Amino acid sequence: MHNIAIITTAFGNGLPDREHTYAALADELELRIRYCTKEELLADPKGIKGVIVGVEKADKELFTCPDLRVAMKFGVGLDNFDMESAGKAHVQVVNMPGINSDAVAEMTITLMLCVSRMILPMGQRMSNGQFVQYCSHTVQHKKLGIIGMGTIGRKVAKMATALGMECLGYDVRTFDLEGVNMVDLPTLFEQSDVITIHIPLMSTTHHLIGKEAFSRMKHGVILINTSRGGVVDDEELYERLQNGHIMGAGLDVFENEEIRNRLVTHENVICTPHVAAYTHETLRFMENTALKKIKACLAGEKNHEVSKGGTV
Repeated sequence: MHNIAIITTAFGNGLPDREHTYAALADELELRIRYCTKEELLADPKGIKGVIVGVEKADKELFTCPDLRVAMKFGVGLDNFDMESAGKAHVQVVNMPGINSDAVAEMTITLMLCVSRMILPMGQRMSNGQFVQYCSHTVQHKKLGIIGMGTIGRKVAKMATALGMECLGYDVRTFDLEGVNMVDLPTLFEQSDVITIHIPLMSTTHHLIGKEAFSRMKHGVILINTSRGGVVDDEELYERLQNGHIMGAGLDVFENEEIRNRLVTHENVICTPHVAAYTHETLRFMENTALKKIKACLAGEKNHEVSKGGTV
């Protein structure tokens, strides 16, 4: 029997009783699960061999747990993991690449359509008793620029193509994709009517979408970010929204609370609380997969390598 700790509240989100729901699977996998906060784990870490982490900081302090062997990201993006400290502590880090790609791609398209058709401002006026009709935009025949052509980016391209959009793609890797015209970043910025971001946050991608990038974009462009706060310079985005250069934005992630509170006041900015992957279907699949994968790692299976790609 292996003792593991689950310190993310995302595990079991939407379930009336997550402990009861996964009791049978835990018994089958010979896992003894402890649901707790990171602070509670650090106060009493003895015997915990595996930990499942969401957005919490997997830092040097966490990796001091004396019996810890495996740390799993409940998702994909590893920007909250101190990989150096994990290595020094000989803790195996694993994630679940591609597991939430359908939900995130779907959310990306949803945000794009809502911003393009100005659903939010019209809905708000209807709620206030005002029957105000906006003339909005269709996405058919528009160019969608996709930054990051991994699993999510490819699924976004497939959905957008079905809507009659022309897809431009950029990736640090070189490859050809059917239905996507791969271009460099300046070309993508200059030609796209909508830009969507699907890359991890690293030192090389911090503020990738900043003043220079915005200066190249078309007037009236739409920006969608379901990847990571920090990839976009949100202060610069706010200024471009205020002066009308950017028509609108759909944002599931933010740099910080202060800029988020300003962005949410803009008429045609839809802000959601980092929930692109939060569907009942996706979370239930992730939960089952996480338990099975952490058991496999604790059992010594070596085919569970970490992937540094992805966004959520």
